[in-house]
Parts: sequence; C-alpha cells; structure tokens
Amino acid sequence: MATHATPASMLKESLIESLEAAKFCVDYRKIDDKWGDFKTGGCLGYPGAILLFSIIDSIGSYYRNNKSFKIPIDSKDMTIDSNGWQHFKILNSKLFNQNLSLDFIKKLYSKFRSYLTHNSVLGKNSMMIMDNASVEQGISGKAFFKGKTPDGKEIHIISIKELWELCKSAIDEFSKEIDTVVPNSKQGKNFH
Repeated sequence: MATHATPASMLKESLIESLEAAKFCVDYRKIDDKWGDFKTGGCLGYPGAILLFSIIDSIGSYYRNNKSFKIPIDSKDMTIDSNGWQHFKILNSKLFNQNLSLDFIKKLYSKFRSYLTHNSVLGKNSMMIMDNASVEQGISGKAFFKGKTPDGKEIHIISIKELWELCKSAIDEFSKEIDTVVPNSKQGKNFH
C-alpha cells in the first residue's frame, strides 16, 4: 500500500490488490478439518466473488455519465447513466467483452453483487461454481451463464475462476486508459 496523489494512481494499485486477494480465494482449497461439513475441496468462492464484483462495479463507476463511451446491450448502444446496477453495463464494453442482456446484467447485480456484499448469500435461483471447464459444451470458459434446476427452473450461474480471468483481462485493458478516464470521471474531478 502506497501513498497516492491522484485517484488514477491509487486505482492502479487497489485494483491489482483486489485481484490478487481474489486470486488467493480462487486458488485456496478447503481441505482442512476446520471446514467441517464444508471441507469439500472448494475454493473461497464467496469472498472471491465479492472482490471480483467490486472490481466490476468500480471500473464501471469511472464511465458513469460518459456519453461518448457506448456499450452494446440488446442491439442498442447504451451508456452508464447512474450508479448501482448500471455500473455492471461495463461487462458488455470492450473491457470485459461480454454479450449479456440488460435483464441478465441487472440480475447479476442484484442476485450476486448486492445480496453477496450486503447479506453474505446469493439471490434465489443463483449459484457459483469453482470453474466450468467440465460443464457442457458451449459454456466452457464462460464466467456467466444460465442453467436449469432439476425441476426446470432457470438458474443464474457464475464461474469464479473464469470471473477472475475476466476481471484480470479487464484491468489490463482499463489500465491502458486509466490516466485519461479517471481524471475526467466524477470521482477524479472530486478527489480531495
């Protein structure tokens, strides 16, 4: 942790720190007896997801009210017009390269980011998996997708390993324009 004179400089460090902490969570395996019934060999998915969704939220916030930054969603060019779930529109930008519907973006924010951050649980009909390398064809390597419960209900799924890789790539891309975007953002202009 260093001292910073600008939010862009601080952000360069804080995003990497959050990504590194999330990597620890993704790579960790719950194999010790201290995990009791949860000694499954799984990762620290909940804190890892909180950190990763915070990265998404943070990056999206720096594009709020930037009318020249267009994001394709549902065959329309959109912008990030306010705070909250709108920051997650960044997922369809050139930084994250996703092709999610507006409805799916809203559900990611509400069922994962908000519930997980504020209540330490996922929203109804939502689940996380460690990775989806062994999941059916067509979704292998994806961070976000839909599935079905055994009784046929739609379920929203995130893959924590792929989400980490997506955030790493987005941070790499965001870093290329951080010195321009951040000073022109609301946060950059109001930095004291």
